[in-house]
Amino acid sequence: MVNKSTIETYEDQQRRIAVFNLTSDLFAGKVFEDTDACQELCRILLQNECIALKSVKTQYTIRNLENHSVELDILAEEISGNLINVELQMYKEPAPFKRTRYYLSSIDMSILEKGKPYYELPNVTVIYITHEDFIGGKRGQYIINRKTDGQKVTTCLDNGQYENYFNLEYPTDDAKINELLEYLKNSDPFYQTENFPRIVERVNYFKVQKEGITIMCEIADRIRQEGLIEGKIEDILELLEELGNIPKQLIQRINQETNSDILNKWLKCAAKASSFAEFEAKM
Repeated sequence: MVNKSTIETYEDQQRRIAVFNLTSDLFAGKVFEDTDACQELCRILLQNECIALKSVKTQYTIRNLENHSVELDILAEEISGNLINVELQMYKEPAPFKRTRYYLSSIDMSILEKGKPYYELPNVTVIYITHEDFIGGKRGQYIINRKTDGQKVTTCLDNGQYENYFNLEYPTDDAKINELLEYLKNSDPFYQTENFPRIVERVNYFKVQKEGITIMCEIADRIRQEGLIEGKIEDILELLEELGNIPKQLIQRINQETNSDILNKWLKCAAKASSFAEFEAKM
């Protein structure tokens, strides 16, 4: 006999996940962690059927204890060793080009070992997808080319970094790209297409199949809990900033704490402390 409460629980989970689509970095991260699905995405958007991926990392964090860390939505490595970074930025970003600049520099710093020559840096291609056309040319796709200026002969400057910007507001000149970008918005698990069947298969798995739905719900719950923890850490640091420059060792200790109860205690201490010494004494 089927347990009614189990069916209701599953149906509740299914409704929770049904609202997700591929513009969500959480949902996209699970769909595109699959190498074949990510390869379809990269081949279509970069219009290059020769792209062959070796590995894919999603929600990949490049940590920097002294400076700003970054979390890449997708970092894919080609068999050739070149890299592709896919970013889904559906909210308004005040400085998208500088964000790309920092992400590219962080990737370079993370892969070039000390003492290695610069020419060993692999090519890095950024695919940056936004909801609105922040560039303002009323186009769905922009490819950034670096060229010389002020010379009779224009020369393309190849530094191994390539930037491709897409938006969901306007169409591009390519039918496959348009179809894929439209699918990012609705992500119908029963959609039929010959252009990106693996992506649809992955969407179906996480939106329809019980095992996939359970995985998505567990991840969503964990992300929510982590978000609460990160919020508490930010509140503690914000309160301590009122006391002056926070010692790096103290920042590191606070950032590494994952126990919510301890963070609650520290938050109360930070609100009352008149010095770093007083705060540390009560930690």
